[in-house]
Amino acid sequence: MSGILKKLEVLGRRILYKAIAPGVSEGNVLSSVPADESLRGILIMRQDRIGDMIMTLPLIRRLGELYPGARVGIVASHSNRIILKYETGLEVIDYSKNPAGFVSSLLAARSFKPDAAVDMHMHDSTTSFIYALSSGARYRLHIDRNNKLPFNVRVKASQDGHIMEAFAGLLSGLGKRIETVSMNREVTLSGEETGFAEDFWNRSGTAPGNCVAVNISAGGENRVWGVSRYARVCSRIIDLGMRPLILYAPRDLIEAEAIYSSEPGVLVSPVTPDILHLAALIRSVSMLVSPDTSVIHLAASYGIPVVGMYLPFNPSLPKWYPWDVGSRIQIASDDKSLNSVDPDTVADAVRELMISKVGPV
Repeated sequence: MSGILKKLEVLGRRILYKAIAPGVSEGNVLSSVPADESLRGILIMRQDRIGDMIMTLPLIRRLGELYPGARVGIVASHSNRIILKYETGLEVIDYSKNPAGFVSSLLAARSFKPDAAVDMHMHDSTTSFIYALSSGARYRLHIDRNNKLPFNVRVKASQDGHIMEAFAGLLSGLGKRIETVSMNREVTLSGEETGFAEDFWNRSGTAPGNCVAVNISAGGENRVWGVSRYARVCSRIIDLGMRPLILYAPRDLIEAEAIYSSEPGVLVSPVTPDILHLAALIRSVSMLVSPDTSVIHLAASYGIPVVGMYLPFNPSLPKWYPWDVGSRIQIASDDKSLNSVDPDTVADAVRELMISKVGPV
């Protein structure tokens, strides 16, 4: 049923595009906004996953530094806008799949009146193009990659390295080069979230630096690894003199409790109301073990080393590995499940990262 609804949604977007954009063409296609152009408003389309928003956040902050007089707006989804909750100087437009909400968000984009609109997706997005067109932006930016939609600025950004470099290259198409060094990457938290974490650590009697966080939840049944495998990794972590902290989505509480019951010494996180409370829990741990999910990018934003477990089905997957942080990647031998990933190999990767941080263990 969800697949049918998705197809209807895409069809609706394409019908709307054809209705509002008759005769639209690229015109004189540019590779960048002219360097002498004064940008008073920049709109970014990022209405997708939480992990993408986490990685885009430091680039958005850098835009604020490079264009101090410009308004910066972002089209965000219901799920990923929480990453921007405590950001200042940023105008957020809520993307909605609901027809009335979608039209309302297009009007908000129009009222924003940007000079440039940037589609941060690395593929043609009809939805993003509709926002760019509706906003009235003179410059509509997209990465130069077999574009079928009439963006009039197609930026030739490198796509051979990590996706962060492609993101930075695309935003450099606004006219000023964006460097990815020395950026403020941490997701901002409030006293409420940090207090939530401090209360847990005080009650646990354990310093977060003595813990390895083990996330057992991820979207998709093919990323479920199983209680026995996570329990084995936790046992090995305990042998290394560290305490495992089990992270989980509420739906996986039973599995978290099963790991706790089988391995004395395991900590189980409290139920986290949202990803910011989860961020507060993991921002000071020693390391993260996790299947491929946004929690990996969250940990990397705090400089936390990662042991990540991935399916092999995506040939461009290395572009999305943890960015600019110590990591070890474990790839399954088939694309149907993570079951082929050996728990002892994962535990060995944890030990390797520990050695690289503090010397022999």
